[in-house]
Amino acid sequence: MKNLFIIGCLLQLINSVSIGVEGGSVKCFFFDGFDGQIVKVPYVVTGINEENVFVELFETILENNIEYNKTLESQEGKREGQLKHIVQGKKEIYLCFQSNDSYYKIFSFDIDISGVDKNFADKNQLDETEGSLKQVLSKMHKVYRNQHFQIDRENYHEKLMESTENQVKWCALCKIVVLMSVCLIQIYMLTNFFKDKSFGPSV
Repeated sequence: MKNLFIIGCLLQLINSVSIGVEGGSVKCFFFDGFDGQIVKVPYVVTGINEENVFVELFETILENNIEYNKTLESQEGKREGQLKHIVQGKKEIYLCFQSNDSYYKIFSFDIDISGVDKNFADKNQLDETEGSLKQVLSKMHKVYRNQHFQIDRENYHEKLMESTENQVKWCALCKIVVLMSVCLIQIYMLTNFFKDKSFGPSV
């Protein structure tokens, strides 16, 4: 079953784009087509077994409450090629790229639609782009804050470990000093004890 990766954006703005497709999977885009437009999709594939791919333009049709895909143009087994289709009526057209084996592939392609100027964007498209950039900026700020929090926590743990290590060293040193003092005191006491005692024969 095709796993459609549908990007709801205006592909008329795209001059050239590349997408990666995992082995045995499909990625699809959709765009609006209008009557009389000529759609051209040149593409190039890079990766292992570059020719083991399938590229398709199709539309969805609903008949008797049953929806199915109708292929408009397709190519298979080509490292590079071009799909060309003349749109009849207003419809959504899907563009799909599929890797037919288990290897990851990169598809570089362009969507050229007659009568559409891809070099300029209108206000709605700019507003959408601005909103997307704000979302990206917000996520970057979150990542930045998380990184600083992680660095501060690591520094705190490092200082805590150093402090604990110093405390352990001083504690061990104190124990050694106490033990040596006890030993010296015991030796001194034993020496004085035997000095005061006489072990010679009594007269």
